[in-house]
Amino acid sequence: MARLVTAPAPGSLALATQVRVIYGDTDRMGIVYHGTYLRFMEHARVEFMRNHGVVYAEMEREGFGLPVIDLALSYLAPARYDDLVSLWVGISKVGYARLNFCYELSVEPGDRHGLESRVVLLHAITQHGCTRLEDGRATRMPEHTYERLSALLDDAKT
Repeated sequence: MARLVTAPAPGSLALATQVRVIYGDTDRMGIVYHGTYLRFMEHARVEFMRNHGVVYAEMEREGFGLPVIDLALSYLAPARYDDLVSLWVGISKVGYARLNFCYELSVEPGDRHGLESRVVLLHAITQHGCTRLEDGRATRMPEHTYERLSALLDDAKT
């Protein structure tokens, strides 16, 4: 079966943050519930942007939002209770009104009891459209936000 999302290019992602899996993140089988990964990805995206000088809360105070308008995700392996999940993020496309993030979530050696080699949990891509919060209409990103995010994409290509 073909995967919806292929692995991001080596070096195109940065470690945004890590999250410890709690019981509330797991299902009855003791593995992370599939919908929880979307929350992990949001956490990663917001921290990635913050780490690069774009604070999402400030964008909202300026009256702009970046809602998810499309999502593709391929699950590769499950995370389990007490895993420390590494959230890797990069930007794969930037336009004046749209933006794509790519993700790889993993458990690194030592971040799960007895784990000796890296486990990639998923690959994903989210597409975001810039909107005005006052009316939900599509709009261009603030120029300073566009410039910072474009610079990140340019840096990843070099």
